[in-house]
Amino acid sequence: MKPLYAPLLAALILPAAFAQHSDCRQSWMPPDAPAFCPFEPEPSLPEARTYHAVTNAGKNVYVAGGYQFTASTGVVTYYNSVLLSRVGANGRLGVWSVEPAFATPRAGTALAQAGNCLFLGGGSSSTPTSLNYYDDVQFARIQANGRLSAWSTSPARLKTPRSNHSLLAMSGDQGTFLYAVAGVTQIGPDTVHLDNVEVAKIGNDCALGPWQIANFHIKGGRSSPQALAVRKHIVTIGGWGDLDLHDVYDDVQVTAPRPDGTLAPWQTSPARLTSGLYGHASVFVPSPQGPQAPMLLTVGGQPGTGAYANWINYNYVQRNESLPDALGRWRIAPTGKLPNGRAGLGAVEVDGRLFVIGGNDAAGVYYRDVLSARFDAGRP
Repeated sequence: MKPLYAPLLAALILPAAFAQHSDCRQSWMPPDAPAFCPFEPEPSLPEARTYHAVTNAGKNVYVAGGYQFTASTGVVTYYNSVLLSRVGANGRLGVWSVEPAFATPRAGTALAQAGNCLFLGGGSSSTPTSLNYYDDVQFARIQANGRLSAWSTSPARLKTPRSNHSLLAMSGDQGTFLYAVAGVTQIGPDTVHLDNVEVAKIGNDCALGPWQIANFHIKGGRSSPQALAVRKHIVTIGGWGDLDLHDVYDDVQVTAPRPDGTLAPWQTSPARLTSGLYGHASVFVPSPQGPQAPMLLTVGGQPGTGAYANWINYNYVQRNESLPDALGRWRIAPTGKLPNGRAGLGAVEVDGRLFVIGGNDAAGVYYRDVLSARFDAGRP
C-alpha cells in the first residue's frame, strides 16, 4: 500500500521544468494540445531589435545582435550589444544587464552554448553601398554568475560567410561539436540560400578546430530555418529559399550526428508544418519523466511574403519511436496567440514558461518587448 504522502513526494522529486501548469487549461480545451496562460510582460530590452540571436544556459537568457529600421530617417541600426537576464525563483525574468559587446554589429547571427562557452557566428550587415556577410566565430566564457567575459575571435572561420542560419552544439562519444546550419550568403551578384552544414570540434577552453562541410546537404537551400537538438538528432524546421513567392518551406528534416561529428543523410519527416514558415522562433521542450510528452513549438514567423504569424505550432515527439517518425502531426495551439504577428523574434523555454523576445511586424514596428506565458503541455 502506498503511503498517503507518495503523491506529494513524487511532486517534489519531479523537476520544476516538467511540472504541469494545469491552471492554464480550461474545460473546453482539448487534452492533446498545450494550454497557454495569457502572455505577461517581462522587463523590456533597452532597444527594439529583430533578427537577433537568443539562447539560454539554464536560467540565464542571452540576446545578441539584431537590427532596427527607422522609417522616418531611413536609417538601419545594427547592434553588437549582448544582454543577459536571469529567470528568478518566481519564474520571471530580472532586469536586463549589458554584457561585453562582440566585434562588428550585425543581424542574422546565431548563438550556441557548450559548457561554459558561448559561441556567436556569422551574420550580416549593410550600408547604402554594400552588403556584408560574416564568416567569423567569436566566443565568451560564461562565469559562475552567468555574466560573460570579453569576446574573443576564434582563428577557425566558417568556410562560407552566412547569415540567418542556426548554430548549435551537440556532444557525442568523441567530443562536442558545433554546427552551422543553412543560412544565406552572397556569391557574386546572387543572393544564395545555403543547403550545407559546417561542423567544427570544440576543444578545451572554447577552442575550435577547423570547420568542415558535412557531406550530406539539406534538401533545398534556405535562410531563417530553425535547427534544434532533439534526442541526439538535428531537426531543421521550415525556412525561406531562393524564389520569394514559392520557396517558403513547410518541411521538417532530420539528421543524426555520428560519433566523429559528421552527419548522416537528411530524412524528411512525413509530418509537415501547418504552413510554410520562416523568421520564426522554435524551442524543444523535453520531458524525460512525468506524464507530459516532449514537444516542439514554433512561435510567430512569416508564412508567406508580407504575412506575419501570431500563433504557436506544436508537435509531440513520441517517446517510443525513432526520429523522424517520432514527430507527430503539426497543429496550431488553441491558445497562446501573441498580441500581434511578428517575425525575427527569439524564444526560449525555462521551467514550463515560454519567453518571446523582440521581432518586427507587417506594419514596420520593431519590438523591444519581452513576453512570457506559463503552459501546460498536455498529453498526446
